[in-house]
Amino acid sequence: MPNILLFSSESDFALDLKEQLELYATDFNVFDQWSDDTIFDVAVVDDQPQALADLQQKLRQAPIIFLSTSENNFGDSVTVITKPFRLEDFLDLVLSCVNLFVHGRDGRLKIGSYVLDSSQKEIKNLNTRQNIKLTEREVMILNYMYKAHPKIVSKSELLSEVWGYNPDATTHTVETHIYRLRQKVEGQSQNAIILTEDAGYKLNL
Repeated sequence: MPNILLFSSESDFALDLKEQLELYATDFNVFDQWSDDTIFDVAVVDDQPQALADLQQKLRQAPIIFLSTSENNFGDSVTVITKPFRLEDFLDLVLSCVNLFVHGRDGRLKIGSYVLDSSQKEIKNLNTRQNIKLTEREVMILNYMYKAHPKIVSKSELLSEVWGYNPDATTHTVETHIYRLRQKVEGQSQNAIILTEDAGYKLNL
């Protein structure tokens, strides 16, 4: 479920926009404050350049939408919407940003010496030029860890985000999938795709 971070100094405007998002984008979680424990898929900043600057330091990969009363250019990572705007256009942009974040601009994500193609459920080793087929679950693991980077993802977090409320899944299930994914992708190569940390795992980007 995508997470949206919404910053606005105008409480009425923020409340209205949040209600509209919750009404028309029911699959989204909307937050009004930063949390180190939450992975945000997109941030929306309402005409606050300083808040934008702070988020650009924190969100190295997630897209940011800046709502402004004038034309601005903050670089490729920020999309500016001039106020007032149509709600439909705003929702379309949010969905587009989330999709780009998860799948990349061309549908592919570069992970170290590999390129993940989520739509085709395969990953390519750029050194050997080999294409390796993945399962849906393996693609979900890599996509979630890409969003989380550089944060270390715990086994319990992967279990919650990738397996959901599956009563048959345990942290051992996560360990088994990570092991098989490494064996499948890395093979005899020394190019690790997933690094093991004390608290969990992270991608080797």
